[in-house]
Formats: sequence, structure tokens, C-alpha cells
Amino acid sequence: MIEDARGRIDYEERGSGATIVLVPGSCSTGAAWRPVIAALNGRFRYVTTSLLGYGGTAERRTAGDPAISHEAEILESAWWRWRWRSATKYLSPAS
Repeated sequence: MIEDARGRIDYEERGSGATIVLVPGSCSTGAAWRPVIAALNGRFRYVTTSLLGYGGTAERRTAGDPAISHEAEILESAWWRWRWRSATKYLSPAS
């Protein structure tokens, strides 16, 4: 889970190897990708999230502002979380 100033973002990361970011379709969560993840049999590292208002992701859109850019913000947050976690795996503690 990513804690964001505008609400929580559902985020899951598992596996190892090359990373695949799996984006759910309309009205869905990252759980929609479980059969695909199972079929790929652990050959990759998977990052999933849920769309706004689904799973653990807070709704950010309003009737006055239903822009798709709010969904893009969710994906961007998931991407940066993954990049940060990937980068810190290779940092060694200061001596």
C-alpha cells in the first residue's frame, strides 16, 4: 500500500527478475492479473495496483473533475515506488 496525501494507493510487488507493471482494466483491481501471474510461473517481478475507487485505492475523482489524469497519477505513484525500491536494493550502508 502506498500512503499518499490524496489517499491510499493499492500496490503489490512480488517475484524476481525483470519487472512487469500490470495495469488493471476498467473497474478492476490488481487481483485481475493473478491468473496471468500464475501462468508465468514466477519468471518475472510483478507490480500491480488498483484503479481509483477499487481495492485499496482511494477515489480521487469528483463529478466536477472526472479526468483520466487522476488514474495516470496512480500509475505514476506505483512506478516511482517500484523505482525507489529497486534503487535502494543496491545501496550499501555508509561505513
